[in-house]
Amino acid sequence: MNANTITLRCGQSRIHLLSDGTSYWDGGGTFGLVPRVRWMKLLPPDDLNRVPQELRCVLIEADGKHILVDCGVGNKPNDLIATQYDVRRPRGTLLDDLARCGLRPADIDIVIFTHLHGDHSGWATTLDEKTQYTGEEAAPERSPAPTFANARYYVQRQEYEDATHPNERTRNTYFAENFVPLMRFGVLTLLDGEAQITSSVRVVPTPGHTAGHQSVIVESASTDEPAPPVFLIGDMAPFMIHFERLPWVTAYDVLPMVTIETKRRWQSWAFERGAALVSCHDTRQPVGRLARNDKGLFSVIPLETGGAAE
Repeated sequence: MNANTITLRCGQSRIHLLSDGTSYWDGGGTFGLVPRVRWMKLLPPDDLNRVPQELRCVLIEADGKHILVDCGVGNKPNDLIATQYDVRRPRGTLLDDLARCGLRPADIDIVIFTHLHGDHSGWATTLDEKTQYTGEEAAPERSPAPTFANARYYVQRQEYEDATHPNERTRNTYFAENFVPLMRFGVLTLLDGEAQITSSVRVVPTPGHTAGHQSVIVESASTDEPAPPVFLIGDMAPFMIHFERLPWVTAYDVLPMVTIETKRRWQSWAFERGAALVSCHDTRQPVGRLARNDKGLFSVIPLETGGAAE
């Protein structure tokens, strides 16, 4: 395992934080109705009012499986995420991070999407090497095919329906080439609510950012080896400050009031169980745990990882 990779442990499971790079998004989108004078003290923007957002993906080694949660932005040409937002990859892509873990795409057994936005599903497919000609002089065309050829992919049915029927607000966040081919290849499973993926890994609906958003929980499968769960919160709260503060909701959430109620429920759950939290976009505090501050409010405190967390 690469020394720069943060690894958390939950019983026999290992959770490795990977990345597809860092993107720069308008701070007003990230923090919504929160006044700039408040959020800029926590995360100063650049001259274009942009803030960095990690394109975090997570590798879970559990129950004899290699499980990947979310797939970054990918590498397809003309992808709106890559072209409209500044994406920087000084350490390479998600696939490079997997290689540093000693894994090829073919080694991934399961892919779980928190949701299907372009910054979470990009590497789900890649353009295959087969060329298709429509005429002798025609330019070759390449079709998207599953990147993780041996994997079963999982997403909520509601999310897939919304992604395949976008509206004026969502059509620039869903890109069919990332997920429709998965259905055509027969490798996509649509879920209806909470589901146990393996004995140690389950998904739970966490709507608000999208109606079909889900989060991932890793729990110790052994009653003889109790351990706090690891909670991959996804875009329910892209930064830890979003999870701390109920009214802090992004401008991208399609159901902001639902987001608030979802966070309220899962704040209590995470605090009561001492869950280790994993953020999908926070560049400064990728992992943490909820605690009560001196005002009696929730704060996310960092885990003393030193590269690993127990």
